[in-house]
Amino acid sequence: MTTARTDTETVVYARHDETELSLDIFRPQHENRHCAIALLHGGGWRAGSKEAVHPRAQALAAQGFTAVTVQYRLLGAAPWPAQLEDAITACVWIRDNAAALDIDPAALVVQGHSAGAHIALMTGTLDAEMRPAAIVAYYPAIGFHPVAPPPPPSDPSVPQLPPLPLEIDELGRIPGWMLFPPGTPQDELDAASPIMLLHKDFPPTVIHHATADKLSGIHSSITLHRNLLELGVSSELHIYADRDHEFDRAPSMTATTVQATTSFLERLVTRRRESEAEAQRFGFPPADVH
Repeated sequence: MTTARTDTETVVYARHDETELSLDIFRPQHENRHCAIALLHGGGWRAGSKEAVHPRAQALAAQGFTAVTVQYRLLGAAPWPAQLEDAITACVWIRDNAAALDIDPAALVVQGHSAGAHIALMTGTLDAEMRPAAIVAYYPAIGFHPVAPPPPPSDPSVPQLPPLPLEIDELGRIPGWMLFPPGTPQDELDAASPIMLLHKDFPPTVIHHATADKLSGIHSSITLHRNLLELGVSSELHIYADRDHEFDRAPSMTATTVQATTSFLERLVTRRRESEAEAQRFGFPPADVH
């Protein structure tokens, strides 16, 4: 069993006034797939840090990926779309430094968790030259609909989870107040809703979600997967029984989900040509069965 190094390299990739935004780089220890994965943490766009996804980055590095955890501005510092802008800037930095990172700039993948998965999916809606080679979405927020917000917390300086269960609509969209000010019109919510912006050239996407997710529910990921397939986009949905939101923080589930992600990225990014040849050779009905 291979293990990733625990040491990281931290670099500043952007500055906003007095704020520096940084990346933590986990290089592959053994085989190098020459593929970078930018990781975006969760936290409802209001909390969280790049350090929260360090264990996932270490697990990916153990599989031969260059894993890069991304610090992005939270809502307390800047409104949407600053979070997406920071993700884009981080991706540009990674591509610009592909030689130093020993990666293929065309093989950049964006992985996100919860709110970070929403940002990751939004990178798939960018112009072609800016889109990642693939997206890894863990229990993603796929869109927003207008709902009255709950009463404000007694201490607004302390990030709090929204009241559960969330008011999720028939598409699996979460309340708009989680990202936008109350009263934001639906067209503005739609402009930040990946489920409303999918297209036939969307990057290949692998989705991870658990059946006991009390925060976002599994229906959102099922809807996302079905819509991608209807568009002809390569999509894979992995459903995990009896686990909740952020289930992959558990070491056993980190290992399980990273193995599934590795298989997907081998087939759709790092070894795509070989995978397509193998699929043709072993198609159905079998041509070599007598």
